[in-house]
Amino acid sequence: MDAQNHRRELLRLARTALDRPRGQLLTALAVSTWTLGWIGGQMLPGASPSAFDVLGELLARLGLVGEAWSAQLAEAWSSGAAALPVVGGLLWAATTERQQSPALFGWVAVLLGSGSLGYRPALVFAVLALVGVIAVLCGCATLTGNFVDRSPVLVPADVLRAGVVAAALTAVVPLLLPLQLGDWLFRAYATLPPRRLPGPERSARGGRSATRQDGEAGHPSRSAEYRPERPEE
Repeated sequence: MDAQNHRRELLRLARTALDRPRGQLLTALAVSTWTLGWIGGQMLPGASPSAFDVLGELLARLGLVGEAWSAQLAEAWSSGAAALPVVGGLLWAATTERQQSPALFGWVAVLLGSGSLGYRPALVFAVLALVGVIAVLCGCATLTGNFVDRSPVLVPADVLRAGVVAAALTAVVPLLLPLQLGDWLFRAYATLPPRRLPGPERSARGGRSATRQDGEAGHPSRSAEYRPERPEE
């Protein structure tokens, strides 16, 4: 039963990740494409492209920039981008269901920082920053207590749940592009159930209506009403 609840929670968070304004959804799909290409490129045999190589290749295929643009951008960021994965991890920790944009900016920071650190160190630093923030907040929550009065406090269970939600919404960013494509295909071919029309509910079994009929107890019918007799003339 717990596994089913966890599966339903993950599906709900995946739907939440796709439920964005149109402009933010387009930005999220662009970041997802860049991130997915970067992570997928590390799994190819004999190839480990940097995030700038992937971005330059994508833009070159679209005809926007030349191939030398990615090398210039990587050289510009290689000097002071070592701390960007840590910033990305802090942005990941600030992600909530209502505010999902920090996850996107965090991935962009990790991608930019990977130009000088590499694939694995950039991800490790970002994940350590995320876990470190959650651990520090959980430690502070154990000192403040669980009683909520007039001011906001840190509750350990709520802090842990918020950390899990932030990690899940962050991890789903590279999968936004295939998830959105699958959602579009499903909506194009799926048959939706009919919508219920608003109005008073009526009994489907052909029983009595909600209003009482004449002659029921407490409500005498018109034929049973008392009518005084007229005196004979």
